[in-house]
Amino acid sequence: MTSGSQPEPPLTEPFGDWLRWALTRHGYDLDERGIQRKIADDTGIPTATVSRLLRDVSQPDVATCYALGKTLLIRVMPILVRAGHLPPEALDREPVTERPSPTTEEQALTALGVTQPDDRAAVRAMINALTGKNRREGAN
Repeated sequence: MTSGSQPEPPLTEPFGDWLRWALTRHGYDLDERGIQRKIADDTGIPTATVSRLLRDVSQPDVATCYALGKTLLIRVMPILVRAGHLPPEALDREPVTERPSPTTEEQALTALGVTQPDDRAAVRAMINALTGKNRREGAN
């Protein structure tokens, strides 16, 4: 079976099942001799820990989840949920990592209700006068 043919196990499945799926998907042949050592070397996780995780004898700590995510190119939040460090609801509330684009001058004037061209010019002139005054006086 090819590495991409199996669907991702549900969140309710044991961590070891998911880890075997993720490793296979990433190209590791789990039947290959010495594969646990290779996984350990690639992730920086001790070989004994890799073995315990694959056998579902233990759950990974946060640092191990991070190392797996980094190596397997998988977002860490779902790994933390699978490992039991976070509830499944955390996936619904994952914070946005992108910053919103700054408000343009035109958007700001519209939001303030300044819509007439003459009024916009007056507000711009006042802002320029105030910021120029602050620069001359050394204020921030």
